[in-house]
Amino acid sequence: MVALTAVTTGSARAGSPPAPAGASDPAGTTLLVESFKNATAPEFTGFNEACLTGAPPGAPTPGPHQLGGCEPAEVGPVPPNDAAPLGYLRLSDARRDESAAALYNHPLPANEGLDITFQTWQYGSTTPTSPADGISFFLTNGDVNLTSPGAFGGSLGYAKKLPFADPSVAFIPGVADGYIGVGLDVLGNYFADTEQRGYSCEHSPSPAGPPTSDATYYERGPNMVTLRGPGNGIDGYCYITATTDFPHSQPPGKPWPSNLPGQLQGSLRYFSTTPVTPESAQTELEPDTRTVNVRLTPAPHPRLIVSVDFSNGTGPHQVLDVPAPEPVPETYKFGFASSTGDFTDIHLVRNVVIATDEPLPRLNLVKQVAEPRPGNLVEGDQVTYEYVLTNGGDVPITHLAVDDPVVGPVKCPDTTLEVGGESVTCHATYTIKAADVARGHIANTAVAAGEASGRPVTSPPAHDLLELTLPPSLDLEKLVDTPPPYHAGQTVTYRYLVTNTGGVTVTGLHISDDHVTDITCAASSIAPAGRAGDSTTCHGSYVITSADAFDGQVTNTAVAAGTADGHPVSSPEAAATLLIGPPRLTIAKRVVTPGPYFPGTAVRYSYLVTNTGPRPLHDVVVQDGTVPHVVCDITTLAPGESTTCHGTYMINPADALVRHVTNLAQAFGIEPNGDFVQSSLVSRTIRVSTPTPVTG
Repeated sequence: MVALTAVTTGSARAGSPPAPAGASDPAGTTLLVESFKNATAPEFTGFNEACLTGAPPGAPTPGPHQLGGCEPAEVGPVPPNDAAPLGYLRLSDARRDESAAALYNHPLPANEGLDITFQTWQYGSTTPTSPADGISFFLTNGDVNLTSPGAFGGSLGYAKKLPFADPSVAFIPGVADGYIGVGLDVLGNYFADTEQRGYSCEHSPSPAGPPTSDATYYERGPNMVTLRGPGNGIDGYCYITATTDFPHSQPPGKPWPSNLPGQLQGSLRYFSTTPVTPESAQTELEPDTRTVNVRLTPAPHPRLIVSVDFSNGTGPHQVLDVPAPEPVPETYKFGFASSTGDFTDIHLVRNVVIATDEPLPRLNLVKQVAEPRPGNLVEGDQVTYEYVLTNGGDVPITHLAVDDPVVGPVKCPDTTLEVGGESVTCHATYTIKAADVARGHIANTAVAAGEASGRPVTSPPAHDLLELTLPPSLDLEKLVDTPPPYHAGQTVTYRYLVTNTGGVTVTGLHISDDHVTDITCAASSIAPAGRAGDSTTCHGSYVITSADAFDGQVTNTAVAAGTADGHPVSSPEAAATLLIGPPRLTIAKRVVTPGPYFPGTAVRYSYLVTNTGPRPLHDVVVQDGTVPHVVCDITTLAPGESTTCHGTYMINPADALVRHVTNLAQAFGIEPNGDFVQSSLVSRTIRVSTPTPVTG
C-alpha cells in the first residue's frame, strides 16, 4: 500500500489538513502531499546528488538511493542541513557537473486527470552570466518501473541526448516510457534540439533549428517553460511548445526570446545572516519562490495547462495551454530532475501536492498490464495485471476485493483504504490460451468492491483490451538437397523447413507441392513461436522429365498448412527453380550514346550478361573486338543472375570513310570445376557521318 498524507476529496471538506504554504487548492481528489521539509520522504527515491536538507548531513550515493542528508561541503548559498521541519529537496548546490532526480515509483490514477502543484528555487549561480541548467517535472507511464531519469544537461533528466552531437559515441536514453516533460529551463538548451534531442522528431522539431546542429548560445531559449512529449529510449521526447513567440525567430545575434512575465531564476547570491539558520534561509529565499501548477484535464481530449507564480505580487500566470499527448496512460508516475555543467545554479523543490483534476469515484479502480510488458504473446505465456484502487471519498473503505471473471483471482496486499486518496495496488496473473491468440486480443472487465460505514461501495468497471501481436501463422523455406547438374530422369530431393511464427500450436501439418507428392514431415504438430518444437522438417522428391529438360528448367511451388485452434492456417508460397542442362551464358548488347556519330564521338556500349546455366560462374568477362576495355559490375554470377558491363569506343576518321562501325562481343565465365563457358557472339552496327565542311 502507498502510505500518503491523508487529505480528503475537495478543498472545502471539513477535517482536511491544510496543504503546505504555496500549494494550490485542488478541486479533485488529493492523492499525494509531500513537503520535503522533513528528514525523510519515504515514498521517493533519490538519484545521484538528490538529498534532503531537513536530514542530518550525509553523502548521497551515485544512482538510486533512499533520500537522506546532503553533503556538508556545499557550494553557494544553500539552506543549512539538519533543518527539519524547514528543509528542502536539494537537487544540486552550485558546484559544476552535478545531476540529481527524485522519483515517485507508485502508480497514480489517470482517469480523472491530474492537478500538480510544487515550488521551486533556482538561484545562487557561481557563473551568473549563464546560470544552469533548470528543473524538470515529468510524468511517465505508470505501468513502467521508474528507477532512473533520462539524460541530464540540456535534456533536464527527461529526454535523450547524444553527447556533443558526436556520432562516434552512444546515445544516453531518456526516461523509460516518458509521457510529458515540463522543463523550467533557465539556461535554455531543453528548448533546442541540440545534442540530437530532436532525433526521430522530423515532424515536430524545435524552432531553434535542425537536430544535428551544435549547441550555441544563440540556439538556446533561456528562461522558458518548454514541453516535450512521449518517448522511450532514444525515440521521441519531441518538442511540443514553449513560452516563446514562435514562429518568430530570435533577434539577430541574440537567444530566443521568452514571453514569460517573470524570471524562473531568483536573485539571491548570498545569505546576509551569519550563521545561516533554517528560519533565516527560508525568509531570504521567499522572494525567489516559484510556484508551478501543471494541470492535465481528463481524457478523451486532455489539455495540458501550466501556470507559474513568480512571487512578484502579480499572482499566478497561465503560461501554456495545449492539447496533451494521446493516448493517455492508465496511470502515471513522476519525477523531478536537475543538473549543472559548465554553468551552475542551486536547485530546490518543496511542497508537492498532487490531486486529480476531477474528483474520483468513492472507490476508483484502474486496471493495467504490469511491467515487464508482454511482447509477442503466445499460448502459455503469462500476463500480470495491476489493479490500482483509490479511496476517493471521506470514509475508510474496508473488505476490499477485485472481481475479474476472465483473469481469475486478484490478490491485494491490504483490504482497507483510508481516506485522502490512499491507494493500494493489487495483482493477478493470467495464462494466455490458444483461443486468445486466435482472437488476437484479450478483453476483460474488472470491478472493485468494499464497505464504507457498513454499506457496500462499488467502483465503476475498469476495462482492458490487450492486443496480442502473434496471430496464427506459418513460414515455409524450401531447399534443394540434390546438387546440380540436373538432367532428365534424375531424382531430385527437396527439404521443407516449416516454422510456427504464430502464437498457437499448429496441428495436422502437411505440405502441398505442385510437382512433388508423398511429402513426409518429422512432426505433424508444432508449438508456438519461441518454444521448443516450433519448427519441423519435411522431405519429398521429384523426377525430372524430358519436358523439363527441353524447357531448360523446372519450378515448383509449395505451401505448408495446418489447423490452429480449429481454424485453418497456411504459409506463403515457397518456390524453387532447377536449371537443367549444360552451362550457359547469354549476352545482350546495346548502344547507350545516341547518334548522330562523327569522328571524335565517344560511343558508350552496355552488355547484359546472364548465367542461364545450372551452376555458378566466376571471372565473368566480356570481350569486344572493337571496344578496348569492358568492365562488368560484378564478375560472379549465380544461376539465373545477371550483370551489366560497360565499354566506350572513340570513332576515328577511318570509320567515317567506311561510314559505319560494327563490333562483335562475347561473354566468358569459369565453372566451379574450372571449365570455361562462353556465350554466342553478338554484334552491333552504327552509321558514321562525315562532318560538313565549313566554307568561308
